[in-house]
Amino acid sequence: MKATAQSIRSEFERRLREARREVWRTVARTNEELATLEAHQAGALSEDAGSVAISGVLSRLDGAERRLLDEIDAAQARLAAGTFGVCEQCRKAIPLRRLRAVPAARLCVVCEQVAERAKPA
Repeated sequence: MKATAQSIRSEFERRLREARREVWRTVARTNEELATLEAHQAGALSEDAGSVAISGVLSRLDGAERRLLDEIDAAQARLAAGTFGVCEQCRKAIPLRRLRAVPAARLCVVCEQVAERAKPA
């Protein structure tokens, strides 16, 4: 049975939401903090008690966790914009198999390999 575009979109909305929750779980100290973090949308910080709690948790994120969270947020934005699953370099479709392995992938495997080789050691 072939997956429909809507079922694939729903799958990745769920996967990205779960990935985001896992990053938050690594730094949230209480269930209350976790609930506050999950209730707030990325980029929707306002001056309220929730944003104070989020600021506190964000200060505990290390660089790798913050980058991962940024990648997940960017993937969610691409999903909302309809560009999720399109390589940002060559503009070809990223294979579903790769997206399932790395839901926040911005590049296809070929372009990722080129980018990795181009990075300074």
